[in-house]
Amino acid sequence: MSKQKIFFVNLFFFVIPYLLVVTIAAIAYDSLVVHSATWDRTIFGGLVGGILILFTKVPLERPLTIMTEQTKNPVMHAILNFFIISRSTAYKIGNFVLDFVLFCLATYLLRDFLPIQIISGSLLGWCVIAIFASISIATALGFKTLTIQQDTSVENN
Repeated sequence: MSKQKIFFVNLFFFVIPYLLVVTIAAIAYDSLVVHSATWDRTIFGGLVGGILILFTKVPLERPLTIMTEQTKNPVMHAILNFFIISRSTAYKIGNFVLDFVLFCLATYLLRDFLPIQIISGSLLGWCVIAIFASISIATALGFKTLTIQQDTSVENN
């Protein structure tokens, strides 16, 4: 697979959905917790959001491993390796800290730049549609690469 195709598969399959999941968690927190404008509540929400986002990475282990094996760029390889959380405790802690910071930043930015009517209105639906579109594009681009090949040959004696 070409470097450009690998870049777009990584972008549409991992980067865009990851940022949208963080945004969806922040939207849910900002719309459910009306008094979320204080830093202590944002930090508590960040702890809960960071844990939940970390749990959503578990089903992505196998596709990320496949994408890491296909990537020849050392920088992209290191970034993808960082998000494979089953390898070490340090990666789990690093991922949790990144998720926590991004969640707190997203709740703050959403709260400051958008009115509550938009946050609690249709913004969540648009983010979900964007995730589906992004994953669909990535699947169309790299379906053969992301499929798990099984040996279906049968030996008869």
